[in-house]
Amino acid sequence: MKLTQREIQQFKNDGYLKIDGRVLDDEHLDVLREHYDALFTQKRGTIGEGLRNLAVVGESEGDEDADREEEMLQIMEMWRHDEEYRKLLYHEPLLDIAESLIGSDIQLFHDQALYKPAFHGGEVHWHQDNAYWQCDPPNLVSIWIALDNADEENGCMNVIPGSYIEGLAAHGRAKSEKGNLPALLQVDADVDRAVPVPVEAGSAMVHHCMTLHQTNPNRSSRDRRAMVIHYMPSGTRNGNGDVMKDNLLLRGKLS
Repeated sequence: MKLTQREIQQFKNDGYLKIDGRVLDDEHLDVLREHYDALFTQKRGTIGEGLRNLAVVGESEGDEDADREEEMLQIMEMWRHDEEYRKLLYHEPLLDIAESLIGSDIQLFHDQALYKPAFHGGEVHWHQDNAYWQCDPPNLVSIWIALDNADEENGCMNVIPGSYIEGLAAHGRAKSEKGNLPALLQVDADVDRAVPVPVEAGSAMVHHCMTLHQTNPNRSSRDRRAMVIHYMPSGTRNGNGDVMKDNLLLRGKLS
């Protein structure tokens, strides 16, 4: 599923791209959903065992008095928990997309499952991924895979086209009407420039690590399950200036 020159140019212009066609067939999608649900069921209600609620309101995520009414649930490094998600890292259509944008030597930065439950799925505020990551050079791309139909009602991705070339914005701790969101960063964004990117189940969108993006709360009667894989060119350095040579090599060779 290598991207066309037109698609590559569109990504260079906008910092994101909705992928034409599906990256997962029905059978593969069913297997991933089954394993996703099983792992979230296993981790639900635990603290410190790999599940986070990014929508927690309070002074800290572990605060006993924190408000956990809304849920933006996250499990990072799904590949360490489940063999089907380890195999997904090497899924050829995904690696073809990544190679089209960052070259043939591809490492995993990390992956994450992001689950917005029906009715009370929490918001993720405007941010750039590299505000969290501090990677250098900031040339990572993320493929956001919909396991359910994702639209404006249940919390699809919203992006600001072209924002990735405008540099790293000043981020602060995210806040809601209820208080501080200790798990999230937030930046002021020109929402008049924002566009929604609805994605059907089994399909995907890809965005640059400097592209401003966010997702709205899910107040619909439908869950919104998504899987994100973050790819980096071999030789990328972390915030301490160290080459991340120990991260999984997914294609090509280490620099």
